[in-house]
Amino acid sequence: MYILQTTTKKIMSKQIFREKVPNNLLFNLLERICLKTHNYFLFDTNAFKKMVFNNQHVEFLEALKSYYHVGKSFYIERDIAYNMFTTILRQICKHNAIMYTSQIKYNESNYNIQYMVYFQ
Repeated sequence: MYILQTTTKKIMSKQIFREKVPNNLLFNLLERICLKTHNYFLFDTNAFKKMVFNNQHVEFLEALKSYYHVGKSFYIERDIAYNMFTTILRQICKHNAIMYTSQIKYNESNYNIQYMVYFQ
């Protein structure tokens, strides 16, 4: 049963990407927009707003177009929102075996999901 699940997971990632996305493409973006600690980048709504304000997502999504299958390119062609961008972030991390964790933060009846993307 366990082998079947891991096999399915690998097949699903091959259905999204044509080839492996270079890690430096992701880490260069995170370096510019995220809070960096000693072993991870913290991606949250503040980092997302900084990225959108400086239009850094446009160049990143353009670079990703050649790695996505044509049928899955809608992930990077639609208007960007926080949840949509975190989907792309999680897809790349899962495909490249980059460890990440998420944490839900509640503040004044609102919740935000923070992602810690580990680079070590």
